[in-house]
Amino acid sequence: MNTARLFAIALTTAAALAAAPAFADPPHHARGNGPPPHAGGPHNRDAPPPGWQKKAWRRGERLPWAEVDRRYWVDDYARYHLREPGRDQRWVRQSDSEYLLVEIATGLIIDALHR
Repeated sequence: MNTARLFAIALTTAAALAAAPAFADPPHHARGNGPPPHAGGPHNRDAPPPGWQKKAWRRGERLPWAEVDRRYWVDDYARYHLREPGRDQRWVRQSDSEYLLVEIATGLIIDALHR
């Protein structure tokens, strides 16, 4: 009976030690930093981040260099019913409905069409 009792104590101790990690608190990354998950109401996941809202460009403003990049140029301007650009000017497409005539060297907006 002594052996059975020792076996039971050893088995109970082993089970308690093996189960302890299962009850441990999982790690919390950035605990206490930032607002609660739903603070400020629902989030629009499709909206651009703050500060990146769409801007209505106007004549006389300057486009940032990244937006005058060749990948935004409209080479087939007649297809979009745009007039032929002058020398050192390009049509730049900002969205499906906004086209800007820009001086490539300076980024200066010569004309802005919102359709």
